Amino acid sequence: MDLEEIKQGLSTEKLETYRQVLSCKSDGELIGVYMAMQSIMSHFFTVVQLLEVTLRNSIHKAASERFDDDEWFRSIPTSEQSKIQVEFAEEQCLDEVGVKYSTDDLVSRLPFGFWVHMLSRSYNNPRDKECNLWQFKFNDCFPNAKEHKVSLNTIFQKLGILNRFRNRLFHHEPAWKGRKTKNRVESIQYLLKIYQEHLDVIYFLSASKRDLIAILGFEEKFIVECNVASLEKFESLLTPEEGSDPKQNNEQKEEVENS
Repeated sequence: MDLEEIKQGLSTEKLETYRQVLSCKSDGELIGVYMAMQSIMSHFFTVVQLLEVTLRNSIHKAASERFDDDEWFRSIPTSEQSKIQVEFAEEQCLDEVGVKYSTDDLVSRLPFGFWVHMLSRSYNNPRDKECNLWQFKFNDCFPNAKEHKVSLNTIFQKLGILNRFRNRLFHHEPAWKGRKTKNRVESIQYLLKIYQEHLDVIYFLSASKRDLIAILGFEEKFIVECNVASLEKFESLLTPEEGSDPKQNNEQKEEVENS
């Protein structure tokens, strides 16, 4: 196996982050730890997707009822960015579905950031009755938040962090690296914390969906793999034992196979 060839197909800048923060001394360690992290990060796609869909549908339902309009998103959004996102989603619908696209078609194309912004103070201002959503619909949208004394602003702050994590994940950035991550242990601790944050917000939205993650074993599988031992396991598979010659090992293997 040509590790140099593998390195050439990956981002040098990103690999350097792995090398420095996760203490990879050789190319074998570097590629091994890189692939171990990819395996761990793959567990996030389930909770990220479930959170995104649940948040979107819950807010859309709450806003449709509050404003008595299934297309509330055309008039209620307050920021210019939100308006641009609606226009872009409409363009996507025209290109991909045609002029007969439905409200659901457009709603499904609004980005996660749009829904996160819907939790901002702009939609919880008692002086702005036209855009006031959360004084009326917070408990409907987040039925399990009140019992834990979790406020709208707390959820907004959590989702802001999860949105940034999501963007790094989907753009293949080193999403395991928090602002204060300095080593392997801290990277694992950060990922465990972020995974739990996803589960917490899912629970605030829907206890049943939170149970679903546990019952189907997704949470357990993540916890089992998300540890330093997983990094070391992948690392060892690509790193020859101390004192051994990898070239000689390959030659011996070929002799056995050809005998």
